[in-house]
Amino acid sequence: MDVEKLHCETRVIYKNPKYRIIEYQNEYLMIDLVSTWLAFILPMINWLIPKKYAKISQEEFDKLTLVKPTKNKVFWPTTAGVVMGSVTLRKYGHVLDIQLEKSLVITICAILLLGILIFYFYLNKKLTIDFFEARTKHKGKIMLLPNFKHFCFTLFLYIVFGGFSILSFMMLVTMDFQNILIFILWIIMTMFFFLTSMCAIGNEKVYVVSKTKAVDDTVKSV
Repeated sequence: MDVEKLHCETRVIYKNPKYRIIEYQNEYLMIDLVSTWLAFILPMINWLIPKKYAKISQEEFDKLTLVKPTKNKVFWPTTAGVVMGSVTLRKYGHVLDIQLEKSLVITICAILLLGILIFYFYLNKKLTIDFFEARTKHKGKIMLLPNFKHFCFTLFLYIVFGGFSILSFMMLVTMDFQNILIFILWIIMTMFFFLTSMCAIGNEKVYVVSKTKAVDDTVKSV
């Protein structure tokens, strides 16, 4: 059984971040980034476990609407806008203050978290491409490894969204007065945290490691 590490092009399907298309020597492999629910909690698991793939033809690839690789020029302006907006709203934040029992706050957060999870269950099912499972039967598995830049970026998002989600929850539980804006912040940060799993592999080159003994006769075995 051979092992080979390939540096391949990746593509993101428009409005469907659940999958990545790996391109290598005119061959196209479709990878599911949410093959396990652990990826929602620990997106880095996408780099550690072998993932099933389905081969698509050149014609199917051409029919897909793909996201073109672009440099991320909106991240820092958006971050600056959020910071400035939060500073501005801070003057009027007290208007949205409410006082709730600690047990009620925890109950509300638990219900909201359940609602977020149900939403992602529904989203994952809605984004599923029908032919993917049928084509992955009896196929090999590959591992995807990001480049160093995307590795750092994913860890940064994971820490920021996870940290702000935990911090906003602790503020809601420990403060004498709760604020509706903190509830909204917690919901947004928690949703972004779960979405990090779909950013573990970016729209750029990625290292592909495969230990498959036999794949399709037109796909390079590794």
